[in-house]
Amino acid sequence: MSKFYKLVSLLVLLSFVLTACAPAGNQNTGGEEPMEAPTEAPMEEPTEAPMAEPTDTTEPMMMGIPVAALDGIQIEFWHPWSGGVGEALQGLVDEFNSTNEYGITVVPLDQGGYGDIFNNMNAAINTGELPDLVVGYNNQYLSWDAAGGIIVDLNQYMDDPDVGYSAEEQADFYQTFFEQDVIGGRRLGLPAQRSGQYFFYNVTWAKELGFDSAPTTPQEFYDQACAAAAANGDGTGGWFIYTDASGIASWIWAFGGQIENPDGGYYFDTPEAQAAFEFLNKLYADGCAWKPENSYPNPEFATRQGLFYTSSVAGYPYQVSAMEDAGNTDEWTMIPYPSVTGDPVVNLYGPSIAMVSSTPEEQLASWLFLKFWLDGQTQATWIGSSAYFPTRASAEADLSQYAADNPIWAHALSFRDFGKVEPRFESWSSVRYSVGDAAALLFQEGFDPSTIPQILADLQATADEAYAETQP
Repeated sequence: MSKFYKLVSLLVLLSFVLTACAPAGNQNTGGEEPMEAPTEAPMEEPTEAPMAEPTDTTEPMMMGIPVAALDGIQIEFWHPWSGGVGEALQGLVDEFNSTNEYGITVVPLDQGGYGDIFNNMNAAINTGELPDLVVGYNNQYLSWDAAGGIIVDLNQYMDDPDVGYSAEEQADFYQTFFEQDVIGGRRLGLPAQRSGQYFFYNVTWAKELGFDSAPTTPQEFYDQACAAAAANGDGTGGWFIYTDASGIASWIWAFGGQIENPDGGYYFDTPEAQAAFEFLNKLYADGCAWKPENSYPNPEFATRQGLFYTSSVAGYPYQVSAMEDAGNTDEWTMIPYPSVTGDPVVNLYGPSIAMVSSTPEEQLASWLFLKFWLDGQTQATWIGSSAYFPTRASAEADLSQYAADNPIWAHALSFRDFGKVEPRFESWSSVRYSVGDAAALLFQEGFDPSTIPQILADLQATADEAYAETQP
């Protein structure tokens, strides 16, 4: 190859090398003007967008339930009250329905007496058509719960920080009343009201007979009853015979006995029960007790046919009316049972309101009505119409005028701390009738008091059997 061709070949090779190494951005392959490299615009200072006003979108809740879910709920409330107390109840329900902020409506339904409620609830357990709230004694709701497992433990509501009661508020309840519904650690009800077993006692007549104070022992009771019977001389006077289990339980306590075995079961076949039965039989045998035809002998008491009349505190307004009807201005009062120790004995009892298992929303609505019912002002209104005892100390402030106008009622209330409680067993529903039947034998003509030990032994056997039948 000549030098000339070598020089040309070198130049061509160098041209290819230079072309390959040129920057791609400077190439112009389409006949267009070469593009300028883009320049970056200067950045502006960032500005913060104004924050929107915060909005609370949290739905109000109670016990995990939206408050709005309560609107429109109807609560069916079974109760035993009619007449004047029934009207008072309706007035309180109307107040709740018109003032509660949740839109809850309570529908009260009178079921008749407590026996009717018991039977109607048993039928409802079978059909499933149950109320939301029901009034009953603890032995009754224990029976309903045993049959259907339907009674709600109210501890979950009582202790809730939002809808329950603080420790201070729980202490405001009279503890004798408050603890009656706690059975086996479960709170199966709250006291609708409380009553007590007392004697109506004619103070004026007793003073005329030579007694300056009410009896505090059984012997003093016997002496005054016999003096009144002797003064009448016609078979009346003294004590009106009363064989209901609540009265007989009170007499057994008065002689130092117990009825409820804390380990389960009953105490009837005891020396104390025997002493009580012998005392009652002696009153009758010695002509110091008699039984009027009327189940509620308010007129007989108002006309001095008895110095002592066994009654619950609920009978107080009826006796006031009977005294007025008879034109009797005698001073009278209510006294507790006398005891062998001289300490007062008062059988404090009464129905409670139990909650029936349903939906969480219906149960919460039921609880809110229960709280309204137990409010001090509500209690004061109810007691003013029914003459029962309030369940909370705070209600007494609202009852101060009622107490001033009704000193006999206020005197009876002063003995509440001496209260005793009847057995809290499901079987008490049937055993109490056996107690009444056994006591009725004491007041039969020709009764032999030597049979009292056998009567109590038979009563014990009946009670033991009834108790055993209700145990799991």
